[in-house]
Amino acid sequence: MNSINKLIELFSDFPGIGPRQARRFAYFLLTRNPQYISEFTKYISELKNQVRVCQSCFRFFQSDNQHLELCEICGNQNRDNALLVIVGRDVDLENIEKAHVHNGKYFVLGGSVPILEKNPENRIRSKELLSIVEERVKKSDLKEIILAMNATPEGENTGDFVESLLRPLTNHYQVKISHLGRGISTGTELEYSDADTIKNALKNRN
Repeated sequence: MNSINKLIELFSDFPGIGPRQARRFAYFLLTRNPQYISEFTKYISELKNQVRVCQSCFRFFQSDNQHLELCEICGNQNRDNALLVIVGRDVDLENIEKAHVHNGKYFVLGGSVPILEKNPENRIRSKELLSIVEERVKKSDLKEIILAMNATPEGENTGDFVESLLRPLTNHYQVKISHLGRGISTGTELEYSDADTIKNALKNRN
């Protein structure tokens, strides 16, 4: 396989990118000057060296400190530990942050649970979520968990699974579980929701 076809194949692995778009990306790079290509490859190669995974919320964050375990949100003492928003992906967390309506903490599942999935616990960070929630409820500082899933069938299925996963803990420690309210239309992904829509969804959670 030549380098162009291999590049097209790699781009095709990106979420939401089909073969036609992947081909456009590859040929776009061919039209760029050497400096652009050099800078492009430089930042890709630096991703693993400068980007870490937060040991509390499991989002990606950038830091030159290899020993830093918490992102700026989880390490912020002014954030409200009583509220925990659970999202599917990093982009969902970033979109909620841009809305400036949530001052609590987060947890990133790292994916979603497809309908009829036989092993749903393997599709998301189930064990890590249970560990984090259990640790916080035992400290008595967690009062509400907000499931901020996409308003799609797969998002709803993910929310239902996460709720059933957490119910034994939340019932025992009397922690409220809520879902995003109306404001996000059916079929909408959080990544593409504007700030006002997210504000209404969080305000009207149930």
